Amino acid sequence: MAEPNENEQNPLDIDGSHFNADLYLERLLKCANLRQIMDKEAEVVTQSQFLQSEMQTLVYENYNKFISATETVRKMRSDFKIMQEEMNKLSENMNKITSFSAQISDSLKESGNNVSRLCGTRQLLDKLQFLFLLPSQLNKAIEEGRYGDAVHDYTHAQRVLHKYGNQPSFRSIQTECSEIIRELKRTLRDRLLNPETTASELAESVGLLRQLQEPDLSLQDTFLSCSESRLDQHLQVLSSMVESTDILEWVEKCNNMLLADLGIVISCYHDMFQEKENTNLPDFANKVMDQVFRLFEEVVRRPENIGTEILIRGLDKFFRKLQAMTEIISSESMSSKAIDAVTQCIQHKTTIQYQAIQSQFKESLMKVRQSLASKGSENPDLKDILNSLQVYLMQKIQASLLDLMAFLQNNLSFGLKTWCAHAVADNCWTVISESMINLSDMVKNMACLQGTNNNIPFELLLILAKLCLELQDNGVTTLHSHLLKLLEEAAPGLVVENKDTNSIMVHLSTAAQTALDSEVVYIGQTAAQMLRVSVLARDWLRAPEPRGPRAVCRRVVETLASADSAASQLFPTSIKQSSDSSRRTIWSRAPSSFSPINRIFSERIEVFSPAGADRAALSNGALKVALKALVECVRLRTFGRHGLQQLQVDIHYLQQRLSCMGNDERLLNALLEDALASAQLRCVDPQLMEPSIVDIICERG
Repeated sequence: MAEPNENEQNPLDIDGSHFNADLYLERLLKCANLRQIMDKEAEVVTQSQFLQSEMQTLVYENYNKFISATETVRKMRSDFKIMQEEMNKLSENMNKITSFSAQISDSLKESGNNVSRLCGTRQLLDKLQFLFLLPSQLNKAIEEGRYGDAVHDYTHAQRVLHKYGNQPSFRSIQTECSEIIRELKRTLRDRLLNPETTASELAESVGLLRQLQEPDLSLQDTFLSCSESRLDQHLQVLSSMVESTDILEWVEKCNNMLLADLGIVISCYHDMFQEKENTNLPDFANKVMDQVFRLFEEVVRRPENIGTEILIRGLDKFFRKLQAMTEIISSESMSSKAIDAVTQCIQHKTTIQYQAIQSQFKESLMKVRQSLASKGSENPDLKDILNSLQVYLMQKIQASLLDLMAFLQNNLSFGLKTWCAHAVADNCWTVISESMINLSDMVKNMACLQGTNNNIPFELLLILAKLCLELQDNGVTTLHSHLLKLLEEAAPGLVVENKDTNSIMVHLSTAAQTALDSEVVYIGQTAAQMLRVSVLARDWLRAPEPRGPRAVCRRVVETLASADSAASQLFPTSIKQSSDSSRRTIWSRAPSSFSPINRIFSERIEVFSPAGADRAALSNGALKVALKALVECVRLRTFGRHGLQQLQVDIHYLQQRLSCMGNDERLLNALLEDALASAQLRCVDPQLMEPSIVDIICERG
């Protein structure tokens, strides 16, 4: 704002009010050359001519406006004079019209009174004519099915008939009309009882009976009873459609037929008896809707409706109709039942999902079991089988979770509801938990059957045990994180409670331990059975001089080595390198060192202790079972010298081959020493061979 003020007060500004021509000219002569001065002169002359031309134009325009204004004023003066003359004439004419109107009113006053009396007489005659023609009009309207017109005419004339019905001229009319109306009431009641009558016709009949002064309580019961019989027919039709149609067709039929009629019945009931207490209506509506929900549940459970898309489309249409019905029925339980219908569908879909996962996983296990049973001499890649099963199970569960997220689509009437999101979240977790628990139960059952059904490969138990441990460590957490991610995408801002994974972890851990224990016992008992038969069936007193280890020892080593090799593919190895001192021979002790007194104070070996999830622990468990059986069988036999030496060779062979399995050579040596010591105690001529000879025999054998 400061700059314009400075320009206006500048004496050198040619456009300002404080312009000083002498000072401007002096400044120009000092600062400019001749050429610039001449150009400035030409510019000033041009601007002066332009301004002079504009001033002339403004003068001419103002002059023309002044002339036009003068002519307008002159014209207005003449127009006002004409208007004044017209107004005067109009005033005179109005005065004349007023006087003439007064004269006409005085002359027609008596005639107007006569006309009024005649009109009143005409109306009275019309009423009398209506009364005399009323019976015939009522009969005609009833014959033509115009029950509403008949009731309207009767109620219109009813007051006059009640007032003048005692007079002889009207008594017959009243009697005849009463008889006609009595027949009309009977007709309307028959119409109510007719199953072919529509809901709107029922409402019309009840409304007409109410106009004819029928008791409201009786009409309420009759209306609801007739409506119930009609709705029962719809329910029978819907019930017959349950086994033959899909959910979309059933819902369309239910919405357009039963629920539409129910809405009409309730609306008409409210319109007709709005001033009365609707004591029977809630029970009536709840009774009908309970049957509808029961049929809907049967439709949902049909195998043809297990597809998520068709189930959701049918459920959405049904829920939208239920929301509309909630506003009509005004029942507190109706809204909760509609929500229950959605949650039950989600729960049903959830049950189908984890049952399908269980059945499909069983089929995969059956294929794995068959492939392991028919492997022959080949060594299958157990790690690859484990990864395939784990990936397959995880993908199936994740696909089921994604399938359930379809219930949270934005275009669904219930998709954005908080209760629906919580129901989906809970049921998704149910899929995860039930799948894990079913897997655990399946593993436990197979482990229990291992003792009675030898067709189950022990490799399968190892795979299932490792699978349970992998799911316990990472699988459940991964699925839980995946579920939270899906919920965040489908229902942003939804607050979901953290799920308790401890119980699932316990199930998986217990199943894994059961499978490992069963595998250890199976391998140990298989080897123990071979040793038991070989010991108990041989005559050790008459045994020949040993030439090498017996064939049963080789089979035992092969069995234990096969199990150890399978365990090494799946479980970590913690085998420690044995020291040279642990590889000592075990036949150098005297029999007295293994006396019963020494055994009492020796460390107790727990044969059937829980197996650890480790290759060495599994091998140790099987070794304990097998060698403990060898010890017990040796104690039941009597040995000769060659029999004792044969057992010495066998034990040395077992020590050489089994020392690479497990990580507890002390345990291995203790059991083998116990077996040899027991044989020495049971031998009639306890003479052991030299260790070097035993080594030669074992190498040669």
